Amino acid sequence: MSNTKNPFKNLENRLEEVPLGLKEKVMADVSKAKLLLELSDLFTDAFPESLNDLFNKNKPKH
Repeated sequence: MSNTKNPFKNLENRLEEVPLGLKEKVMADVSKAKLLLELSDLFTDAFPESLNDLFNKNKPKH
């Protein structure tokens, strides 16, 4: 048997309250990152697909 302690068992005991300013900054950064991901998704996937659908629906069928 090894006498080493498992440091992961003590993680819950070390939780401390995060300063409000830091918490707000992190949440703002997360929101900005989410917005950038959604915009990039719009222009890389959804926008070209929407244009393709638009042009395909307006073609006259013979």
